[in-house]
Amino acid sequence: MKHALQLLAAGLLLATAAQAQTKLSIPPLSPTTRIHQNFSTSYIDLTYSRPSLRGRTAFGGVVPNGTVWRTGANTITKVRFGEEVKINGQMVPAGAYALLAIPDAKEWTFILNRDTAQWGTYDYKQALDVLRVKAKPTKLAAPVETMSLTVENLKPASADLVVTWDRTQVALPIVADPDRIVMGQIAQAMKGEKKPYVQAAQYYYGTGKDLTPAIGWLDEFIKANPTEYYGYYWKAKLLQKQGKNPEAIAAANKSLELVKEDKNEVSKAEYMRLNQEVLAAAGAKK
Repeated sequence: MKHALQLLAAGLLLATAAQAQTKLSIPPLSPTTRIHQNFSTSYIDLTYSRPSLRGRTAFGGVVPNGTVWRTGANTITKVRFGEEVKINGQMVPAGAYALLAIPDAKEWTFILNRDTAQWGTYDYKQALDVLRVKAKPTKLAAPVETMSLTVENLKPASADLVVTWDRTQVALPIVADPDRIVMGQIAQAMKGEKKPYVQAAQYYYGTGKDLTPAIGWLDEFIKANPTEYYGYYWKAKLLQKQGKNPEAIAAANKSLELVKEDKNEVSKAEYMRLNQEVLAAAGAKK
């Protein structure tokens, strides 16, 4: 009994000593990275830990070929899409997913899985997969020491999730449909009180849509804001794109007349230049 009490007392002393120790800040071998990338009308978020080679071979070594990998180190890699996207033609709803991969020398399989709370792949359940898609790896000329997962080749409606480590790089193409979203926003906004006339007209111009309704919106903006020079500038720009050069010249000249009153010398110089570009494109005589 006396011996048991001595052991209990010693254990309590050790526990107390451990609690009293200073916590050390030790550099992690695989530091965690968080990426927030604006994409389409929303974003792509990535959270993952970055392992390094440290003299090892990545694929076929640290990561065995043909096995499910967490696409990083430590806990599972997570990806969140701020809007609905397509991957290999398959629709993926907005939300967070575990991003897994099955690397192989000739072909990878990327997996989106619903379980974002799993640690590594120890509790991975294929039944929770949202999709599986194939991707071809490319061989790099020189090894990359630290694994990276990045969003590359950004365009308004597409991007690639790119895994790079050792001598391997592989991309997962992501496709969005921002036009459907923006057109829905415009239709809804035009029912409200604060109608985004100029921004909507700019979107129509930039995406090659029929400019007739956009010019009508600019007319409404000019009617409500007759001294705002940028309304006339954008009307001139759209008219010139339609080939209505005399009307474009008149609108650009009106914009130039109004911009002279701008107290901001930077914006004044910019819109003077922009209007001159429209006039030149419309064939105005100097």
